[in-house]
Amino acid sequence: MRSMRIANSIKYLPPAEWPAVLRSRALAAGDAPDLHACLQAFRDHNTFYAQRLAGVSNWQDITPLSKSELAALPVVSAEPIHDVRTSGTSGFQVTVRNTLSERRFRQALAYRPFLFYPLATTSGNTVRQVIFVDGLDVDAADKQQWPFEFGEHRWLTWRAGIAAPAEQIVALLTSIRPQIIRGLSSGIVRFVEQAHTPLDGLGVQVVSTSGEHLTPAWRAAMGNAFGAPVLDRYGSMETSSIAWQCPYCNDYHANSDEIILETNSTGLLATPLFIESQPLLRYQLGDRVELHTQEHDCRIRLPKLTVLAARRDDWIFDGNGRKVSPLSFQLEQVAGLTAWRIHQLKSGVLRLYFDADEKAAADIRTQLADHIRRIVPGRDCELVTGIWKLERVGKFKRVVSDFRKE
Repeated sequence: MRSMRIANSIKYLPPAEWPAVLRSRALAAGDAPDLHACLQAFRDHNTFYAQRLAGVSNWQDITPLSKSELAALPVVSAEPIHDVRTSGTSGFQVTVRNTLSERRFRQALAYRPFLFYPLATTSGNTVRQVIFVDGLDVDAADKQQWPFEFGEHRWLTWRAGIAAPAEQIVALLTSIRPQIIRGLSSGIVRFVEQAHTPLDGLGVQVVSTSGEHLTPAWRAAMGNAFGAPVLDRYGSMETSSIAWQCPYCNDYHANSDEIILETNSTGLLATPLFIESQPLLRYQLGDRVELHTQEHDCRIRLPKLTVLAARRDDWIFDGNGRKVSPLSFQLEQVAGLTAWRIHQLKSGVLRLYFDADEKAAADIRTQLADHIRRIVPGRDCELVTGIWKLERVGKFKRVVSDFRKE
């Protein structure tokens, strides 16, 4: 087994050059990647792909890589590997393995849209951003900063837990007056619904959402609250940023120069060109999207993408009638858990369907029950083995609810 390098990716350039090249590539109609060269690079990378691609000469004949195969996919790298566990888009536990350089490039790709968003900055081209993340904690306004330099801007970052009291988040926003609001769509919506104070005077210039399929109602709620455009981003933990909403044409542009994107009967397939430690070949994301490769009238020349169906889970209500974000259920932290779904019945009772390692089933059941009690106080919970027993599972949902707050 040996390290893999695909010439199309700019990850191999010095990081200081990434912003300029990401910008110039977005403004130019680039050449399509050499699929034959990509196929050969994967075949040469490790025995897993060598066996999988034996006798395969056409890209379209390659069997897509499923989530269930990710755990067995070998890692080849001279650099230290960082693991991130995620439930993915379907509730199946997935461990994503990347090197530090790959993680840094993923971050650069996530910041690519901001090369085109018009931002009025303070002295020193500083951008202040608040990112809504899962959790209860809210950063202090005077927290120590490790600025992120990207392009012409110097980014300062504060984080707000989506389950934190709204007044605590309001205090942070009022103190630092961020130009950018970023993060989980449902968390930002929850905040604006509970803030009960005007937010449009804070000076927010862009709301940049991610993590969940954005509905028109959610977009309107955030845009009206902050008095700023809402420009969405689409991606996954496994593949990084896939597409971002354009400030010029308002459509989504795909990062197709760094990720080969295809659609078939099972949904979206993605092949990131910048991941070499544990490369993903035609990785099955399952979301339904449309790719538009024809010429379009926009200064951004990257192909357009339309998200038709992706994960957007339902809210859960606790025993006091408070909303609980579906992203609060960090069940991927439970070792041995392989798949899960949550269904809130009309009565308010929670029913957790799960599959787990049989050897640790009793301990896993206890951990799951404790987790649900902490996250959703005041609700009874039933644990059922086998996620297939939930008829309303849906292709893109982990959390579904029939409960309606009076």
